[in-house]
Amino acid sequence: MASSGTTSNTMRFTGAQLVVHLLERQGITMVSGIPGGSILPIYDALSQSTQIRHILARHEQGAGFIAQGMARTEGKPAVCMACSGPGATNLITAIADARLDSIPLVCITGQVPASMIGTDAFQEVDTYGISIPITKHNYLVRDIAELPQVISDAFRIAQSGRPGPVWIDIPKDVQAATIELETLPEPGERAPAPAFTPESVREAAAMINAAKRPVLYLGGGVINAPQPIRDLAEKANLPTTMTLMALGMLPKAHPLSLGMLGMHGARSTNFILQEADLLIVLGARFDDRAIGKTEQFCPNAKIIHVDIDRSELGKIKQPHVAIQGDVAEVLAQLIPQIEAQPRDEWRQLVADLQREFPCAIPQESDPLSHYGLINAVAACVDDEAIITTDVGQHQMWTAQAYPLNRPRQWLTSGGLGTMGFGLPAAIGAALANPQRKVICFSGDGSLMM
Repeated sequence: MASSGTTSNTMRFTGAQLVVHLLERQGITMVSGIPGGSILPIYDALSQSTQIRHILARHEQGAGFIAQGMARTEGKPAVCMACSGPGATNLITAIADARLDSIPLVCITGQVPASMIGTDAFQEVDTYGISIPITKHNYLVRDIAELPQVISDAFRIAQSGRPGPVWIDIPKDVQAATIELETLPEPGERAPAPAFTPESVREAAAMINAAKRPVLYLGGGVINAPQPIRDLAEKANLPTTMTLMALGMLPKAHPLSLGMLGMHGARSTNFILQEADLLIVLGARFDDRAIGKTEQFCPNAKIIHVDIDRSELGKIKQPHVAIQGDVAEVLAQLIPQIEAQPRDEWRQLVADLQREFPCAIPQESDPLSHYGLINAVAACVDDEAIITTDVGQHQMWTAQAYPLNRPRQWLTSGGLGTMGFGLPAAIGAALANPQRKVICFSGDGSLMM
């Protein structure tokens, strides 16, 4: 792809070749997208790559969700591409979806030549401006020399701290320009998580040890800490509830699992939360569908809130102890300070409420009913199967009934609630995990999108 320069250490690239070379150095083996005029130089270079396979979508939104399927199951950034104008605008929903669900993506779009930006040229939109509110970071590359650092930084930003999408907009003349380089920046990697104070962890441990009716509340931010989560719950005997994005972090049949909370959770789970005297919130953002009326949620509970995103701490509910940090790293310090307690009275009250207000799953044995169909499908596959859904009532039926037992098994559009997510996300998951079965539960409306 690159040609040798005047010395053995010099490499000559076009901008398009450089983009593909940098993606290869990041370990990218698949990209999804649709070609168009403003990004054709990158597609020409991509055709020469022996490492990267291109997945042609039928719509740019689908390309974004295919990339999400890869990123959600692998836990690392995936790449999608589109041309300028309508290609870029068609990507917006998938990128906004990734932003709300904290999914690491790198989105690369073509743009009209730099000299034509702002002239209402054919297929020109202000991609940079449009993408500001829906991305973690975005770039408009004005010079080929910016590309090495921009792409390295994009991958670092996408997967560091709270993950999210990064958008890189590259004018066509930058793709066609040439450059000679002797060195390239290191591939972008996840940056260390913010440091937290031992004092805050000690204070949290003391609150947990003193609590009579504690509840563990998990959100999507715990995705990389399944074993520490289980260790904490079991050591301290913590009834554990999960948001839609955290399902599978504690197996459905685990005796401490309360399932989902909120408007689609069991009544017993919401009553149990109202009885709590301590809420240990890990990687959750107090979403309105989970907590309902903020002032009435857990009114008698003190709150410990751990999240890698500082902006979430105190945004909705004011915590008594707030810790900004990686959940796994915080738990590594917290768990040794936790006292093992049976909490028999609390566990008995939880069991009584679950018996009195069970999660209603009617006709769960009838394969012609919606719950029964979900159970019948689950019985046909092993525990390794990946489950995707679209958005609608079927999404909640699946969340309530399917035996989700592991992280990165459950792919659903949580924050944005995008119909049309399920099928392309399933395609991406299958491409990234060819050894695993992938099942998509969809509704008739979603399947048409």
